[in-house]
Amino acid sequence: MAKKRCKSCRCFFTLTKRNSDQKYCSRSECQKARKRRWQKKKLQGDETYRLNQKDAQRRWSEKTPDYWKNYRKNNPDYTLTNREKQLHRNRCRRATQSISREFAKMDALPDQNYDISGVYGLISVQDLLIAKMDAKIVKITEVSET
Repeated sequence: MAKKRCKSCRCFFTLTKRNSDQKYCSRSECQKARKRRWQKKKLQGDETYRLNQKDAQRRWSEKTPDYWKNYRKNNPDYTLTNREKQLHRNRCRRATQSISREFAKMDALPDQNYDISGVYGLISVQDLLIAKMDAKIVKITEVSET
């Protein structure tokens, strides 16, 4: 029998005869990971599925209005941890918002025509959390021709 490495737990497993393209082993954690991955892909690509899920969630919420209130009351440790994490997220958001306001459009030039052709040296200044995660802030200095 052929063996393959599971995409979730990375352990080897024996392929079933019915599914030669199997990527996950039969462990329940790995099957849950497979389902989460499938559902995430389905939510991104299928408008009807996304709307059905949203509607089902709305109906469940209407049917069980006190669920989260009771959950927080019965799980004080979770509530405290969540509150601390939210404070941290809020601090990070405020810090990045003040930075991203200054750097939202890194490639924008004023209306005037500037001649920016030439040879330049780029020196990395620092990595800041800005709107584009792969952008770098650099100091540009003109390299003289001599």
